[in-house]
Amino acid sequence: MNFLLWSSGDETAGKLADEKTKVASSANQIRDQNRKIETLSKMVGGTSWNTGEVDTLSTTSSGDEKIDGMSKIFVQDMGLLSKLKPSAVQNYQTALSELRGAYTTQSRLLSASQDRQKQLEDEKKRDVAAARAAQKLAEDDRDEKVKELKIETDKFAVDREAMLKKQEEAKDAMNRSKRDFDILRNQNAAELKKRDNRIALLESTIESQRLELQRLRVGQFETVQGEIRYIQSGGTLVSINLGSADALRPGITFGVVDRDDTARLADAKVKASIQITKILDAHLAEARVIARPEIGDPIIAGDSVYSPFWAPGRTVKIALAGPIDLDGDGRPDNEPLKGMILDAGAEVVDNGARSGFLDPSVRFLVVGEASLGGPNEDLAADAVRAVGEAKQRAIESGVTIIPGWKLQGYLQNMSDSVTTPFGSASNAADFAPMRSNAINRRPTNLPKLFLNQRDNVQRTNQIVRP
Repeated sequence: MNFLLWSSGDETAGKLADEKTKVASSANQIRDQNRKIETLSKMVGGTSWNTGEVDTLSTTSSGDEKIDGMSKIFVQDMGLLSKLKPSAVQNYQTALSELRGAYTTQSRLLSASQDRQKQLEDEKKRDVAAARAAQKLAEDDRDEKVKELKIETDKFAVDREAMLKKQEEAKDAMNRSKRDFDILRNQNAAELKKRDNRIALLESTIESQRLELQRLRVGQFETVQGEIRYIQSGGTLVSINLGSADALRPGITFGVVDRDDTARLADAKVKASIQITKILDAHLAEARVIARPEIGDPIIAGDSVYSPFWAPGRTVKIALAGPIDLDGDGRPDNEPLKGMILDAGAEVVDNGARSGFLDPSVRFLVVGEASLGGPNEDLAADAVRAVGEAKQRAIESGVTIIPGWKLQGYLQNMSDSVTTPFGSASNAADFAPMRSNAINRRPTNLPKLFLNQRDNVQRTNQIVRP
């Protein structure tokens, strides 16, 4: 009996549990349906959504594909509506209200635009009418101006004809004036040329005198041109530090001066004479000794050299004037003197007799002792006059004038601005005596055999010619 009761109660309990389960399932379905209905109601406009709820709706699922599809479409529509007009309340009812408002606004704007367009068309018609009236006035004015232009053109043609006539008359007058001017210009051309030459000569003289004044103010003396580098072959050959870069050439003669005596070349003693035999390099040349030094004063490395008729990189120019007698036999020695100058490396140039002026770059004008008298007095007078004119040109050009005998003894290095002679050709007034403070390097206790040399020894300051 108890078993039957238990079995019946257990079956009843099972059925009760199934019914509870069905009730719970039905309640869940009802809740789901209520949520769907609520969602649809909010979409339609029964209640309102805010922006956050709409954003949540786009990321959640209701379990119903149709509801989820409608939710996605709703979210898209609300996104478009928010771009048109942002609103806190989002549903289709609100959307329809906003769209009706927007439509009403756009309708009013369209009506206003149409009214404005009609107004603009009316204004355009009025402007076109005004423009056509103005065009008519402009065309009438143009026709009037064309008539005036025709009158002025005819007047211009008359005036132009008169102007051309006057122009021809003026051209004829100008040609006559030009002919007269050409005559005057040709008459004055020679005089102007003479004046120009005179001005050029005076300017050159002024520049030469300026350089001479500068030299006198500074008080500089000439310097030596090079020095002995090596002594070879027992003192018969030497090398100097001048070469092809200095425009040195074989045959040039130099005097050798003790290196301790170069501070005052006017008082320097020429210990030996050398002649260039070979150019070895840009600044190196070989020379042979053509006048040996005294044994008590040998040539040593470092001794200085100079040439009276050579300057580095240029040719010394010398002009001659008048008959120059060098040996006192009463006959001119101009041709032998020219040979001596050329052999020394200098150049003989015109003294200005042909050109009318003496080149200021000429270093010396060497003059002879022309005198009146003799069998042909006319030739003597011409010679004296030629010498005087040459001296005048030299004075104007700032060129130093020396006699023939002084040229022979002139053994000073030549430069562009200094012309003071020294050695046997110097004058006492040119240089005041100066005591040398250099240490004497010469031996003083040599045998008499070496102190009494006789042959081929340098005796004076004259640079010996080979």
